[in-house]
Amino acid sequence: MSRSYSRGARTARILRQISAVFILAALVVAFLVPGDTANLLARAVSAWQFFPAADRAVYEVLSGFKVGGIAACISAIVILLATGLFGRWYCAALCPLGTLQDLTALIQGKGGQRYKRSFKPLRLAILLAVIVLSLLGAISIASWADPWSIFSRFFTYNLRPLIRLVHKEDLMGLSIVAMGLSGAAFMAILGASILSRRWFCGNFCPVGSVLGLLNSISFVRIRLDDRKCVSCGACASVCRAACIDVSKKRLDATRCVNCLSCLEVCPTKAFRYGGRGYRKTVSRDNTPVMNRAQFLFFFYRGAVTVSLLSILPVRAFPADRNQPYPVLPPGARSIDRFTRTCIACGLCVNRCPSKVLQPAPGLIAGKGFLVPRLDYSISYCQYDCTVCMEVCPSGALEKLNRDRKHLAKIGDASLVKTRCIVFTNGTKCGACAEHCPTGAVRMVVGETGLPEPVFTSSICIGCGACHYACPVHPLQAISVTGLSVQTIAEQPSLNLFDTTPQGNNPEGSEDAFPF
Repeated sequence: MSRSYSRGARTARILRQISAVFILAALVVAFLVPGDTANLLARAVSAWQFFPAADRAVYEVLSGFKVGGIAACISAIVILLATGLFGRWYCAALCPLGTLQDLTALIQGKGGQRYKRSFKPLRLAILLAVIVLSLLGAISIASWADPWSIFSRFFTYNLRPLIRLVHKEDLMGLSIVAMGLSGAAFMAILGASILSRRWFCGNFCPVGSVLGLLNSISFVRIRLDDRKCVSCGACASVCRAACIDVSKKRLDATRCVNCLSCLEVCPTKAFRYGGRGYRKTVSRDNTPVMNRAQFLFFFYRGAVTVSLLSILPVRAFPADRNQPYPVLPPGARSIDRFTRTCIACGLCVNRCPSKVLQPAPGLIAGKGFLVPRLDYSISYCQYDCTVCMEVCPSGALEKLNRDRKHLAKIGDASLVKTRCIVFTNGTKCGACAEHCPTGAVRMVVGETGLPEPVFTSSICIGCGACHYACPVHPLQAISVTGLSVQTIAEQPSLNLFDTTPQGNNPEGSEDAFPF
C-alpha cells in the first residue's frame, strides 16, 4: 500500500472520529449543563434529527401542507439527499448513539470481530412497525426505535437525575417508568454492540435501515473491489458494523456506516471511498447485493403500503373524555395534534428551567406514551420562557415568540371557595394573586371584610403559578386543568387592578394586597 494512500485514509478516519467525539461532547453539554449556551446547543440538536423530521414531512404531506411546519422537513430532505450522494455520514458522525457504540468497541480491541449476517426480516418488521405506529398517531411509541430519542431519554431520565442526586438537589417528579425504560433500552443497545459492533444500527434502527438502503445506491460511498481482495481479514477486524464478508469478498453497503477503518488497513487497496469505477461486487450466486431495480421495487412497495395505511383514522384510540385533560406545553395546540407529533424524546423536559415539564406516567389520549405535560405540584410555567418550543425537534410544539406565548391559553384555573383559607379560616392570604402574571386572579375586599380572590377566566393562560403557590394541601383551593384545544387568552383591561368593590368603595384600595 502506498504511503500517501495510507496517510490519506488515516487522516480521513481521524477527522471523522474527531467530528463524532466533538458532536458527542457538545450534546453532553446540551443535555447535562444548565444555561443559555447549553440551550443554544440543544436548539442545534433539534435541527438535524432525521426521525422526527421525516415523520413531520409525512404528516405535512398527508395533511395537504396545512399544518404549517414545512421548515421542519428541510433537515430530512437534506439528510436523504446527502446520503444518496455521499453515503451514510449521518450515522458515521452525527448520531451520538452510533458514536457511543463505537466507543464500546474499544472494550473488544481490534481482534476477534467476524462478519455477522443481518436480520433482514427484523429490519423490515421494525421499519414497517414504525411506519404503522406513526400513521396511527402513536409516534411516541414508535420513537423507542429512534437512536436520537433513546439517547435523549437516557440523558434526561437517567444521567441528569443522577447528577442532581450527587449535588443533593430535589428529584421531585422523577418518573420511575421513564427512568426504567430509558435506561433499559440504552444499556441493551450498548450491550448488543459489545457482542456485535453496531448491531442496533444494522438490524434494528429504522433510521439506519432507510439510510442504509440509500447508501447502497449512493453515488459516492465505500466500495470493495473483489479482484484485489485477498481475504486476509484485516478489514473485518476493524469494521465497526461487522458488514464485510471476507470469505465471499463482499461488503454489505446497507449496513456500512462509513467508519473508513477498512481503507487504512487493507494491504491491497481493495477498498476505496469514491464513485462508480469498479464493477459491481457479486455474491456467491453472481447476483448483485442490491441493484437499482430491487431498491425501486422495495421503495414502491413501501409507498403503496403507506398509502393504504394512510386511510386509517388518526384517532385510532380515542381519549377518555370523562377524565380531566392534562396541561400540555405551550405551542401544543391540541391534544390530538400533540400526541400525533410528539416523539417523547424528553429534550423539552431536559431543558425546562423550572422543571414543570414531566413525562406523563402513562398514555395521554390513548396514544401519547410518556409525552410531556405540566406538573404544577413541582413548579409552574415561567411567563417569559420559550425554551421548550425552541428545542422541540419534531414540530410538536409550535414556535411562539414571547408576545404570543403571553396570550397562549394552555389551561384554565378554577377556584374552590370551600378550600380557600380566606373563606374557611378568615385568614389573609393572596398567594395566588401575587404570583399570577396576567392578573387573572386578584384580591378584592368582599363580604368577609378581607381581600378575597376574584378570578377572571378569559385572561387566564393556565401557567399554574396560582396552583403552585396555593398553600392549601393536598388539594389546592385554586387549580389548573388542561384544554383539549389550546386557545388565545384576552388582553387584560386597563381597570383590571381596580380593587374597589363595585368601583365605589375606597376601603378596598389600601388593603387589597396584604403581601
